[in-house]
Amino acid sequence: MGVSVGEACSRAAVPLIVHFHGYDASVHSVLEQHTKTYPVMFKQAAAIIAVSRTMQKKLLTLGAPAEKLYYNPYGVDCEKFGGADPGSAPPTFIAVGRFTEKKAPQITLSAFAQAYQLRPDARLRMIGEGPLLEECKSLAEQLGISGAVTFLGGQPPEVVRRELRQSRGFVQHSVESSTGDSEGTPVSILEAGATGLPVVSTRHAGIPDVVIEGETGFLVDEWDAAGMARYISRLVAEPALARQLGLAARKRIQQHFSEEQQLGNLWRIIESCIMEKDI
Repeated sequence: MGVSVGEACSRAAVPLIVHFHGYDASVHSVLEQHTKTYPVMFKQAAAIIAVSRTMQKKLLTLGAPAEKLYYNPYGVDCEKFGGADPGSAPPTFIAVGRFTEKKAPQITLSAFAQAYQLRPDARLRMIGEGPLLEECKSLAEQLGISGAVTFLGGQPPEVVRRELRQSRGFVQHSVESSTGDSEGTPVSILEAGATGLPVVSTRHAGIPDVVIEGETGFLVDEWDAAGMARYISRLVAEPALARQLGLAARKRIQQHFSEEQQLGNLWRIIESCIMEKDI
């Protein structure tokens, strides 16, 4: 979109601020399509915003000038979330997100299946729709865990918040897809932390910016289902640890990833571009 409106902004003498989100800085075909146009846009732009440290580094390699590049991750309304007590919740884990390749729901199911063998009291609830949903339902049957996994489909925000509050932990196995598609900073992980849940996820895109390993949750390498299974099993066995991590997770989101902070930072970027233009 920044490429599309660049010339119009130049003609109107309006500052152009380009906000990258994920696929626009990672999908191979998008980057190939804009090999020549991104450098032009970077030159025209008054500011360029990245939502993760990984994306920030990637944009630098693509030619974005460091002096124009800002890191401003997403934020959540912490007042709308909270109330979880994973220490007293049943050993139920929640996953929220579209059933797409970069979310790798099959790996989440595989990891849960391994944990379930050790901890048959564990349960998994998955919220979301997408092209891989039916495949995942079939996989759950093949893995022998269909009785322990509930597919809830798409749900409104109030149901998502309720499900988060009733869970022991949040799981998401994000990976780089075959097309290069990657996350920005997943909002679902921010919401889980804001609710007070420990997160078990991957060292992918902006997730390590949010989840502090061993303090607010656990991270594994992409495709490491066995590692994810170990951490799920540990949270089943140690509810006190789940409570400790969850409390730290909520505190971290409140301090660093609140909606108020994100919008305030965004406005300061916009304001600086306006003031520079006025000068």
